[in-house]
Amino acid sequence: MDKKVYENTRYQNIYRHKKNKNYVIMISKPVKSSISRIDGKKIMKLEDALKIRDNKKIKAQKGQEIACSEDFDTLWCKYIYACKNIKKLAYNTMKRKIKIYNKYLKGKIQTRVSKLKKEELATFIDNIDTTDKEKNQIIKELKTFFNWCISEEYLIVSPMDAIEKYKVQKSEMKFWTPEELKKVLNTLDDDIINGNKNDVMRASMVKILILIGFSLGDRIGETRALTFDCFDENLGIVEIKHSINYDINDEEFLSNTKNYHSQRKIDITKKIINEVKDYKKFLIENTNYAINDNNLIFFNYKRKKPYSDTNLRKQFTYYCYKANVTKIRMYDLRHTYVATMMAEGKELYHISSRIGHNNYSTTVNKYGHLSNKIRKEIAAVTDKYI
Repeated sequence: MDKKVYENTRYQNIYRHKKNKNYVIMISKPVKSSISRIDGKKIMKLEDALKIRDNKKIKAQKGQEIACSEDFDTLWCKYIYACKNIKKLAYNTMKRKIKIYNKYLKGKIQTRVSKLKKEELATFIDNIDTTDKEKNQIIKELKTFFNWCISEEYLIVSPMDAIEKYKVQKSEMKFWTPEELKKVLNTLDDDIINGNKNDVMRASMVKILILIGFSLGDRIGETRALTFDCFDENLGIVEIKHSINYDINDEEFLSNTKNYHSQRKIDITKKIINEVKDYKKFLIENTNYAINDNNLIFFNYKRKKPYSDTNLRKQFTYYCYKANVTKIRMYDLRHTYVATMMAEGKELYHISSRIGHNNYSTTVNKYGHLSNKIRKEIAAVTDKYI
């Protein structure tokens, strides 16, 4: 299925042509090569596509089953190999898939894949001793796995088709109000001016962490991978091209960003560039800067290695409490940035490219719910509060 021509819908096996908005069906392969005609009929309505799809699935279940003798664990290993070496999925995605399999699925599904029924899988998932939120992750991974089985022609119909996710109350997105951001920055400045040497070192690092996170709206892995060389004073941009991730053994490594669209150049104000330059000058004057071979911004000179995610999170949380503001995650600086830009009336489309989403719909789905009331509570753009 050509993703340049077709787009996904929320109905499995149903795809929509991007230009003429007609629907096409794909089960194991396209039903007909014609873009807008299936079984000789031009499909104009979604209901027609759904009827044809369901009729074809009924016929498949009655006598067209592919004779697949593979067991679940064997096929899962092939699936993981394809995800890693052919699809080349991100490390965090691979880590999640392997974790779900090892914890909940490995050795637990004994029925041959071609004989699995939705009732058996639904009962299996329901009996797993975990939260509904975690069960939804298992459902998501199983749906993706069985769709891969269809694409590889191990199956015609997915036994996960009719299995719905559990209803889970969505946790409220957390971010700082402009007043809270200002309060944290004032607390940091107070420690920088009046604190002892350790206070000054810690507060200086956390301040630059917050300024970058709020100004760029980048992911925390991208922030940690930034070097001083990423900031171009002449062009007024910062280039994001790497991220720090974890492998399946929880070992850190420097990798490319999450996807192609995440590699980006972002316009940045002179004020932030000067803050970064001042921080580098401070480090050169107060640390053994020469040991920082990669010119990383977030480098722990005491331990002679980059700051760990745990260490940064600990220092960041310390100032949430000290400033008496909402306790948010470092990643929530990204939410704070988006909410602030929305409050200023900035278009989500432009925000989407800046924060590195590969699809505008991802930004809409994640942030489109922010109400006008919340927007009005958020204050203006970056420099007003820094």
